[in-house]
Parts: sequence; structure tokens; C-alpha cells
Amino acid sequence: MKSHINNLLAMLNKPDMWDFSGAKELFAGVDVGTFKVSVIVVDENGRPRAATLERADVVKSGMIVDYMGAVHMVKQMLEKIRGVSPLPLNKGATSYPPQTESGNINTTKYILEAVGLEVLNVLDEPTAANLVLEMENGAILDVGGGTTGVAVIKGGKVVYSNDEATGGVHLTLVLSGALKISYEDAEELKMSEKNGDIVPIVKPVIDKISSIAAGFLKPFENIDKVCLVGGTCALNGLPEIVAENLGLQTFRPAGPQVITPFGIALSCIEKKVTQ
Repeated sequence: MKSHINNLLAMLNKPDMWDFSGAKELFAGVDVGTFKVSVIVVDENGRPRAATLERADVVKSGMIVDYMGAVHMVKQMLEKIRGVSPLPLNKGATSYPPQTESGNINTTKYILEAVGLEVLNVLDEPTAANLVLEMENGAILDVGGGTTGVAVIKGGKVVYSNDEATGGVHLTLVLSGALKISYEDAEELKMSEKNGDIVPIVKPVIDKISSIAAGFLKPFENIDKVCLVGGTCALNGLPEIVAENLGLQTFRPAGPQVITPFGIALSCIEKKVTQ
């Protein structure tokens, strides 16, 4: 999986790096998040073939609030891929944050159908992430733009998941207020290579994220490791603070921002095999 992740990062938003040679069938994993929409395309063997990520503002606290905006964005992203792919791209999957099933499952499914995708799967984000991580036991801490989600993994399966509205947006707001800069400039600074310099300013939010995780994990014994995924976890210095706060072995895989959408795409293959 590590080589696949490295390939994904190399081809992200770089159409000249997309490669469809030898593929027999294509599947799209669509992840509609608070600050980004991701589309990752894999072939029948799970090999990444194309990947694109765009900033978005169609989700609030894990819930899709701009359906037409989401449809428009996903359609544009798929058209870019379809425009260079020699194969049809008409099957896909999507996901939803834990505890948002009632509001999101049908909505996300309708988005994919509206852009010409047959929906093979709609699954929760932690289950999607673990299709890539392949953890047998432990926990996944997924920190996105608007929410912090936690999943407990036992025997390779998600046995518990929960979600709370704290994430990257809160880091940006704190940074904007502290430095007296615009929200957009604060977001740009947060995403820069030198973002580790802002950790002292946003540490209270990271502590809050850790507290959310600790609360969700408290009822469970024998949690020996925590894996960090989601775009916010790319912040330099965040893993060390979370590890210290939780008192658990904590690691961040390469490309934490592509783990979940890659898993969503892989779920198409699993679903296809079981049908």
C-alpha cells in the first residue's frame, strides 16, 4: 500500500502523471469533505490511476449543506479525468462521517448518481480508511476540516466509531484571530511547508482534538496504537502533541489526506467481488 500512496501523492492534481495503461476497468472514490472534495480513481486491481483534490465549501460539521455545489464540483473533477481516460468512468463509491448516516447516506449517493456514476458502495469514513491502513487492532483518529472522528478497530473491523465537530476550520479561525489576518491567509499559512511554526498558537485546538479522542477511547481497553488520518493531521507537530496527550503510540502515514478517499475507491472492488 505504501507504494500506492506514494504514487497517489505524485499524481495528485497532475494530469500528466495520470496513467491508465493496461487498466481494464475504472472505479472512482469520491470524498466530499468540509474543505475539499477528492476523487481518486483505481483500476480493477486497486492500482491508483488518477487523483484530484479541490478546495470546497459545501459541507458544515460533517453535513452536506450545498448539494448543487457539491454536484457541480464533483462533475467538473470527473470530467477532467474522463477527458483523458481511454476507458469509461461510470462506477464509484462515497462515504460519510460517523454518526451522520441519516443526513448523508442518501445525499452522497444522489451526488454520485447526478454525475453519472453507478454507486457501488456508501460506507463510513473509518471503514474506508482501514481498507488502506489494514489495521488489525488499534484506533483511527480522522481529523478533517470540520470534524474529529474516532474508530476502534478489533480484528480488522470497525467495532465503534464516533464524531465531533472540531477540526481544521477551528485551527484556522484561532490562527486568523491571533495573527489578525484574514481567514484565507490563515488557511494558506496552515497549509504551508512551515506550518509547524504555528503550533504554539493552535495547540489549544490540538489539545481539544486529543480530548475528543480520549473521551471516545476511554471505554476501550488494550488500545495500543492510534493512526492519524485526514488533512488536518498533515500539520507538522500535531502527531507529537496528540501522542503526548493520549499517552499512546501514535503514527501518521504518508499522505494522511488521501487515505480515506483511496479506501473509498478500493471499496468498489470489494463490493464488486462480493456481488
